[in-house]
Amino acid sequence: MTVPVSPPVVVGIDGSKVAFRAAFWAAEEATSADVPLRLVTVLAGGAEDPYKTVTKACAELSRIKAALQDYEPALEVECDVLAGDPGDVLAEASRSARLLCVGWKGTHNSGPGRRGSTASMLARTAKSSVAIVHRRHAHHPVGPHRWVVAICDDRSDSTRLLQTAGAEARSRAASILALSPWPAESEQTADIRAALAATADNGTAQDMVRCVLPRPDDIVDLLALSAQIDQLVIAWPDDPGLINQLLSSRSTELLRETDCTLLILRDAGHARTAGTSALPDVSDGGR
Repeated sequence: MTVPVSPPVVVGIDGSKVAFRAAFWAAEEATSADVPLRLVTVLAGGAEDPYKTVTKACAELSRIKAALQDYEPALEVECDVLAGDPGDVLAEASRSARLLCVGWKGTHNSGPGRRGSTASMLARTAKSSVAIVHRRHAHHPVGPHRWVVAICDDRSDSTRLLQTAGAEARSRAASILALSPWPAESEQTADIRAALAATADNGTAQDMVRCVLPRPDDIVDLLALSAQIDQLVIAWPDDPGLINQLLSSRSTELLRETDCTLLILRDAGHARTAGTSALPDVSDGGR
């Protein structure tokens, strides 16, 4: 009997500090889900000495693998060096991933476009859920406050999004903030409160906060106000105005030195999630 292989959490590694920090974030996700972590480096063509370039990439992956397994000893880590355009190759790798993780920016030579353009493109093209990771340090003691921010849109049922938020909150020992697009006293917002309350289980800490607030016009400003808090922001992929906000160059600048990660949900890669529509082209992201 063949034992099914669990889809891995995939993280793009390009030699930058941001990617190194994203790998530690991804390691925590993989450990929590009890799945492997796959480190992928993508080499573009044109290197003067391809053998030297590949050797250097393998050495970097081995270094990161050792650091991750020192941090999470039980973590299974796979390493791959692939060739091609980084955005295209990582999008293809997402087909067999539970979750694709990338840093909010890459190195200057990790592909054409502005800084952050690969992450913005993958938010549109990946087949799995995508985490765009901001992290101040590779790993450090977690502060007393962690929040999962679930951004609800105007679809009638936010249950699956809130279930994802609940699972992430339990994993992170975090509180949950749901942002409602409807008035505070509306029937729809009451449904969000009920669905949020249903995410609690016997293993949830009693002091975890679950609250619902009106969704502001500018969500990035709200996130920036809490820049010292570890935040995981969860959004559907088919809300163009919101995604443009979260991936804009302004957002990149305001959140660059924070622990604020954006998780864009799709069914294919994140077992706790839903939402499959493609994202619009985002032209304002900075690489």
